[in-house]
Amino acid sequence: MKVKSHFHKHFYSDRLSKTKQNEFYSLALRIYTVKNYLSCLVNKNLADSLNMTKIEFQKHYLPFIKNLINSNFVKQIEDDVFTSYQGKFEAIKKKIEFKQIYDYKFTFHTRSSKYHKKGDFKKISKKYKSTALTITLTYLAKFDGPNPLEYLKTKLLKETNAEKKNFYNTMVNCIEKFGLYRLQKLALSKRTRIIKYYSQTPIAFKSLTFRGRSRLSSHIVSYNKNFNSLIKAFINISWGFNGRKKMTIPVKYAKCYHLDMKRYTNNTDTSYTVSFEENNQIRISLSYEDERFIPENKSNFVGIDVNSKHNLVQCSNGDIVDYDRELIKTLSKELLKIDKLKSKDANYVIGKRRNRKIKHLSRELQSKVREQIASLCKKFNNQLIDHAIFENLTGFKDKCTLIDDNNINYNRRIKILRLASIKNEFERIARKYDIATSFVHSYYTSVTCPICGYIDKNNRKSQEVFKCLHCSFTDNADLNASRNILYRVVSTELRNELLKKSKLGNGTFIPKDIYKEKAKEVLLSFRYSSLRNKESSI
Repeated sequence: MKVKSHFHKHFYSDRLSKTKQNEFYSLALRIYTVKNYLSCLVNKNLADSLNMTKIEFQKHYLPFIKNLINSNFVKQIEDDVFTSYQGKFEAIKKKIEFKQIYDYKFTFHTRSSKYHKKGDFKKISKKYKSTALTITLTYLAKFDGPNPLEYLKTKLLKETNAEKKNFYNTMVNCIEKFGLYRLQKLALSKRTRIIKYYSQTPIAFKSLTFRGRSRLSSHIVSYNKNFNSLIKAFINISWGFNGRKKMTIPVKYAKCYHLDMKRYTNNTDTSYTVSFEENNQIRISLSYEDERFIPENKSNFVGIDVNSKHNLVQCSNGDIVDYDRELIKTLSKELLKIDKLKSKDANYVIGKRRNRKIKHLSRELQSKVREQIASLCKKFNNQLIDHAIFENLTGFKDKCTLIDDNNINYNRRIKILRLASIKNEFERIARKYDIATSFVHSYYTSVTCPICGYIDKNNRKSQEVFKCLHCSFTDNADLNASRNILYRVVSTELRNELLKKSKLGNGTFIPKDIYKEKAKEVLLSFRYSSLRNKESSI
């Protein structure tokens, strides 16, 4: 299926004159100053800006900055400031909510470590509930009007929905019972205190990167008509700074990457982003809309487990993909040399040549991984497999003290291989081979028995072998994990409880937002129901 999508392509300046470089820098500095000025204004008026929509925000703050910068950049500046403050606005709204604590849960450490012993106190978890009084106080803390009681009574008379009518009636009764002045004073004091705390420091913009809109009727990207010149192409954007209406930037153009130039030659408003790179280069990123092909969900599944010790990828059908071990060995040696130098001199700084070598080895390693993924996708096509299932790896937080053959900690090897991003790399490459990609929780995939469903970390005492303590089922540990990953999509009951359909609309699945304990409950419940079904059939 094809869906509309935003694409971004980067262009790098080529032989840009010193005058234009200085002009870019001067404009970036002006935009940087205006952004921080607007940020200070918003921070001073957090209470007024709290419930504004983007359009209301733009209209309210436009008079303050419209004379400070050209109109081509005003909307982008306001958008950047508005977006950056959304996190602070959400935090304030969350903090001014009133809730009643009804239960405490005490957690203790389950194993000893360097900083604590087994059984030591870890943390307190609180459970909250909402009551009629807390709902009313929260509403009053968020209310901006002059008379909330009259407003609620008016809404109550006009409302036809029974649920909303009951909501307004509850608050009216609560205000009449406890008194408006008393409740409003309590709600507004909390609101004022929280806003005062969050308004201590404004959000600071530190980057000189800026965005703008090009309104030119001419082509945005065009070839250089002088074919004898070393400059291949130009980008033309609206400027409106230092008396210049249009800025023409000589750029590098490669058809294999930038594709057809017609993509950038529309006459509509086009946004661009300008960034400052090394060696006085300027990067211009153009965004455009186009169709993207997304593979649809089909019936031939394969589960894939990502590893770091014996292989890179283990598939449920038995296919294995390994990483370049020689390259890892070379990279590990370089990192160990740096560690040795840092142990001798705490102020040691990595030199340019060594840093360049490490970056080159890392890029080469990632290139090899992409080649391996492409080879695996070709193999899947030959086997008529059209849907791959991965664990939703978002990062590795476990502290591992194990050392590999190259004297590198396994956690460090995971970072070198970028295992958390392999699923995204596979998804990108798999699109070209019409292979859909789904994701499941990583919870308990390596310690669950596929036969009886028994979950125990002692099922996998070593990295190589899985042996169930309940039914004595034995298998390769990585192969067992990949089959558990596969089964969470294949099994209708587990799929309905643990997964939901992705927003792509192609029938693929992503994990539901549930905690590890809840996932374990679902897996154990499924195990018990399966055992009961087996007993009843016997």
